[in-house]
Amino acid sequence: MPVQALGMSTSPTPYPLPDRSDFTLTTAAQIGAALPHLLGFHPEQSIVCLWLKRRQLVVTQRADTPDDDPAASGVRFTDYVRALFAPVWALDVDEVIVVYVAREPDLPDGLVRGVAENCPVPVRVHLHMRGARIRECTPDHDHGASWRWIGTKERQQAAAYLTAPHAPRPARTRQAVAEELSYQRRDGEVDTDDHSRHRIPLDDLMAALMCSPPRVSADVLRDSVRSVAARDAVLWSAARMTMNDRRALLGCLVDALAQTPPGRAATIAAATGVVAWLCGDGVRANAAIDRCLIEDPDNYMGTLIAGIARHGVPPSELESLLREMPEETLNSGECHVDEVRPSRYSSK
Repeated sequence: MPVQALGMSTSPTPYPLPDRSDFTLTTAAQIGAALPHLLGFHPEQSIVCLWLKRRQLVVTQRADTPDDDPAASGVRFTDYVRALFAPVWALDVDEVIVVYVAREPDLPDGLVRGVAENCPVPVRVHLHMRGARIRECTPDHDHGASWRWIGTKERQQAAAYLTAPHAPRPARTRQAVAEELSYQRRDGEVDTDDHSRHRIPLDDLMAALMCSPPRVSADVLRDSVRSVAARDAVLWSAARMTMNDRRALLGCLVDALAQTPPGRAATIAAATGVVAWLCGDGVRANAAIDRCLIEDPDNYMGTLIAGIARHGVPPSELESLLREMPEETLNSGECHVDEVRPSRYSSK
């Protein structure tokens, strides 16, 4: 089996994990079982790339598979894979494992060949995952390798090593994650423009956020994080929290976003996207970004975090950027990226 000694990265992680110094993915079944935990949801009709550096996992990338007919021209598949790999050229990686998640028993040969020929680094192995089965495939359309079951043992091992006690379990689908952040009116709630009942002053919000754990509720965040100043206070505080406190804040933001009616959620959705990215939760970050930009396509913070997610900027770099923001600027307008000082968040 060409997948051997793929050690999990020992670099700082989004949340505390058990000792994994000897945790390696040595079989295709183990890789397949790990995908939902690496992505945050169970992929469907996807290409998943595990980008490696010295056999250590650096970043996991996922994209929808093209809708082309299996007989589509190689040129169309080549255009697709070039777009797929465009954000990766800046990564410090030396090889990749590519997993094609598809319902079909065979993969389009032009797709596998396009990946092999256009990938910026050598492909360690191509894997075809179909339901609970997985097998190796090749650019020559040779699917002679036998299917292997992704069994209970591999799934339990992935859950034990890749899931922290307070981390959300993988959702069944990406759509389920998006629905989690969509508006869900509570029983008895009246949809009005006046949701100030739980709003608190900015100084009180800061004080509540800096407690461990944060002393804020979803209701407080929903009513308070409507201004750019309150959003920036949330981000300033999140960058200075422990990971457990940050994940608790993310849970409150997700609940608050689900309680915010359409048309009023752009600011809190942007905050949710940033905090999710800081937590290493790319799935919820992208779902929050989508809601932000649907409601306000010109939202600067939404556009900014969308670019950060698209280019795979590590959460540690975003955290360092937010930590550079002095507290005394929070209510002065200097840090309000939607207003007068967008360069604070820009490398330019």
